Amino acid sequence: MILDIIRKFLFNRRFNKIKEYILAGDSHFFPAFRLNIAQPINNKKYLEVGNDSIVNCSVIFETSQGEVKIGNRSYVGEYKIICRSSVIIEDDVFIAWGGYIYDHDSHSMDYRERMKDIEQQLLDYKSGISFIANKNWDVVNTKPIRICSHAWIGLNCIILKGVTIGEGAIVGAGSVVTKDVPAWNVVGGNPARVIKVIPENMRKKGVTE
Repeated sequence: MILDIIRKFLFNRRFNKIKEYILAGDSHFFPAFRLNIAQPINNKKYLEVGNDSIVNCSVIFETSQGEVKIGNRSYVGEYKIICRSSVIIEDDVFIAWGGYIYDHDSHSMDYRERMKDIEQQLLDYKSGISFIANKNWDVVNTKPIRICSHAWIGLNCIILKGVTIGEGAIVGAGSVVTKDVPAWNVVGGNPARVIKVIPENMRKKGVTE
């Protein structure tokens, strides 16, 4: 009982420090929730959450850019959402735990740019600041991610940049999603491929493939 009170106190204190960057309706933030912004802009709402959602994930902005939106009645478990452009999670989505939603490549495909990254990281770290404080993001590809309503993302999945997961789609545990997932399909594997089509009687009424 006492431990629960202490945990709640610590969470509330931490939440109060970041709530200026959040626009939330009547939703619930669970203890594992984190919001990390490397270079926050005052008065910018980085995270927007609708009503009756449960948020227990880590949302990470490695620069001042990006936005994450979570709709109504969605559950987002202990995933890490790493955003530079946009991640949109619509209504009635279920996301398990242990995975990553990642809307950029982190580094350039050009090895010379990656060498510069390492050199700059070392300089920043030795200067006592964030090791990505002066990273050159201009050479890093980034594309928005959208997870449509009624989708279900299983355990330990990786959702990569530019992907849209269609309405009612299911992503099987451990999948790596590199391409769009059609609505009302089940995908799995690395890279994820369609393994099953959801029967029409299990789809939202009036929706066809």
